[in-house]
Amino acid sequence: MRFNAMHQVHRKSRARGFTLVEISIVLMIVGLMLAGVFKGQALIDSARVRSMASEVSGIRSAWYSFQERYRALPGDFRSAGTQIDSAAVSGNGNGKIDGNAERAGVWQQLSLAGFINGTFNGEQAGVGSASDVDCAPGSCPKNPFNGYYKIGYTAQAADVDIPAHEIFTGNNIPVGILAELDRKLDDGEPTTGRFRVHRSFQTACTRNSEWDVSTGNTNCAGVLRE
Repeated sequence: MRFNAMHQVHRKSRARGFTLVEISIVLMIVGLMLAGVFKGQALIDSARVRSMASEVSGIRSAWYSFQERYRALPGDFRSAGTQIDSAAVSGNGNGKIDGNAERAGVWQQLSLAGFINGTFNGEQAGVGSASDVDCAPGSCPKNPFNGYYKIGYTAQAADVDIPAHEIFTGNNIPVGILAELDRKLDDGEPTTGRFRVHRSFQTACTRNSEWDVSTGNTNCAGVLRE
């Protein structure tokens, strides 16, 4: 009898399971861990937005500083080979960045003149077309997501018809990052204002004229019109 009683106590002990207090503690720990992960990701995303905003502002500053010094557009400057560096590819001086040679020359002239960091080769074969976001290493600077910045006289911002000088952010950018960048630089709307979604990415990255952050799309691109 005594043996059976001890056996029953042992079985009850093994079958007891977790109490509500123990479960609550576990859930609280899991919640804190998840909150830490989400907070960490938010901090990373915030840093990326600041990095992109700083880079775009730096490009704009270099763009205008070059014009102030040389009275010409970078890439379009016809005397770049004599007034900047003999290696510089000169433009045609028509006031527009309207060819592959000039789209490549933008970065080479800005770099050789000391307005941006990096070394760029000025090779027109590496800059893709006027409408795409492609570029080869050495021809254009990279964004923080391994896409490439480009500048051209185009109309690739969504819902525009008139060409203007546009800075492409490059692709591979999460839609949430672009939405936040838009709020920092402009009005937060992808189809209005100076900063817009690149028209090739409009369907995938926006919905009902809003950045479609809910998709979590990691391959979007924006355009800043000057």
